[in-house]
Amino acid sequence: MKNLIKIVLIFMVGCCATAFAQEGKVAFFKKVSGDVLIKRGETIVATAEGDPIFKSDVLITKADGSAGIIFTDGTTIAVGRNTECNIKDYIFEPEANTYAFELYLKKGKAIYNSGRIGKLAPDKFSLETPNAIVGTRGTHFIIQVD
Repeated sequence: MKNLIKIVLIFMVGCCATAFAQEGKVAFFKKVSGDVLIKRGETIVATAEGDPIFKSDVLITKADGSAGIIFTDGTTIAVGRNTECNIKDYIFEPEANTYAFELYLKKGKAIYNSGRIGKLAPDKFSLETPNAIVGTRGTHFIIQVD
């Protein structure tokens, strides 16, 4: 009986730790093709469909890579090959009327389709590139940075 209680407690702690780790998730990979990586702090890891994306993650696609991403508000972004994109800030808290969405596209190509942030607070979205800052009030666009 003691062993069963220990096993249950270990399982519950593991579940809580997993849930806590997922708390900061802002998006997930819906589609991954080829070589797609995430730079999280100093760590670089390969990704797969369903993997979470967190604020401050840097998405990196190689020459054969592309990815489709869905954010918690329903915004979708598709990134093409040889792309580097940093999610600088993302807050979607409609109950508190708090929103932020800042992307930095260092290089590559992205297709953006706005979700609920685009409808509720369109002025809270900005896209920065090495040479420009783009504020949008529309629902979708394509951008390429060389």
